[in-house]
Amino acid sequence: MPDDASAPDPPPSTASSSSFGGELPLTTIESFIAALVEAGPEVAEHMVRAAQELLLAAQALVSAAERNLAEQRRLREEEADAEATRDAPVADGPTLRSVDEVA
Repeated sequence: MPDDASAPDPPPSTASSSSFGGELPLTTIESFIAALVEAGPEVAEHMVRAAQELLLAAQALVSAAERNLAEQRRLREEEADAEATRDAPVADGPTLRSVDEVA
């Protein structure tokens, strides 16, 4: 019969540990970190680089959205200025008429 001391411990089941007052089950983040530690430094480094790339992509999306909003604000302000200029009262002075209107 093989020696049980050299065999790795099985992972604790959540049902048995919680029903007998043992340790609480790991949270999702704790499980993720434990899996990274077990996988080795190469996997952890790969995951960190992938997370950095995701953050850079999210930052690019936020920057593009900010530029889009700024452009929309600028266009809205230009449209409001053009509307105000169009509705402004005409200055007193000589009125220009088309040659066809002169009788």
